[in-house]
Amino acid sequence: MKKNKGGNKLVWDILTDDEKSALLLSINYGKSTWQAGEIMGKAHYKYLEIQARANKYFRLYNEYFSATNNLKIPDNCYINSFFRDYILLTVFERKTPKQAISELDNSPFIITSAKERIFGECLDQLANHEDPNQQLLYDLIKEFDRWNNFRILPISLQEPSAFKRRNKTRLVKHLKNLSSLDEFHIYRFINKFNVKNGTKPLYIAVLSPNFESGYEVIEISKKANIIEYISKHLRLYIFKEHVDADQFGYLVSRYIKDKTKDCKAGQKFWPLYRKNIEMAYNYLEVNNIIPRRKHLEKAFRDLDTISIRKTNKKNAIISDPENRIDKKKLWVI
Repeated sequence: MKKNKGGNKLVWDILTDDEKSALLLSINYGKSTWQAGEIMGKAHYKYLEIQARANKYFRLYNEYFSATNNLKIPDNCYINSFFRDYILLTVFERKTPKQAISELDNSPFIITSAKERIFGECLDQLANHEDPNQQLLYDLIKEFDRWNNFRILPISLQEPSAFKRRNKTRLVKHLKNLSSLDEFHIYRFINKFNVKNGTKPLYIAVLSPNFESGYEVIEISKKANIIEYISKHLRLYIFKEHVDADQFGYLVSRYIKDKTKDCKAGQKFWPLYRKNIEMAYNYLEVNNIIPRRKHLEKAFRDLDTISIRKTNKKNAIISDPENRIDKKKLWVI
């Protein structure tokens, strides 16, 4: 990254007081995370988030200003004026969405549908623009939203948070979508979306109490419009291989059916669930991630793989129904 003294000053002015303190205590004064957290009066987990956010933002804004010659909005960026001002207020002045919208005269953003439509159009415009600096602005907005303490984008346009604990609500919603399919959608999967003309199918696990095992793996066509409908409207995961869809269906159905599950059950289920959905054919589409941004940085080391490896191999979930363990033993670690 090239040096940019003017940019560094701009970045420092953008950071919050807590973010500045976290950087000063860790870098200038060499304080440990525990010491710095105590000095700032923050719980340790909260301080770790602030420090990770401060480090990320310092690098992110510096790289952005170095590329744009210290411009907040690149030259020749003709986006909607309300969206432009909203981004200046939230991303560069660190106002909350409510504060930003209150400062925009005659803003259409008070209407949720108008806000989502304008945001979607502007983000598409930036992401697909031939000017690399406008693509950088897109990345800056998306990364800021992922790492910020509060979201500035509508839910339908958000990527997964950089902080794993903040994604729980999102994951629970996906799980609820899968477990609340009505008969109409199940019929569409089985009939309207089925494979024709001998083409290679994709697979989706459908949950229903009407199925003997609580779920069924259904073949669906690889047509773009079908994938888009399932990804964007139903927010369900599609898999390339039958075995992956079957494993996913088994995992989710057993977890939902287990009325006796406790916190240990959740500690085992969620790492497995996250790893399973990351293998999905449409993971990027469901989570609003464009292909060039598929390798998203996480705030902390991913412990899911380590957690899964600790699981007793005898109790691992495998796809052959005859070899699966009894559900009462499923959550034994």
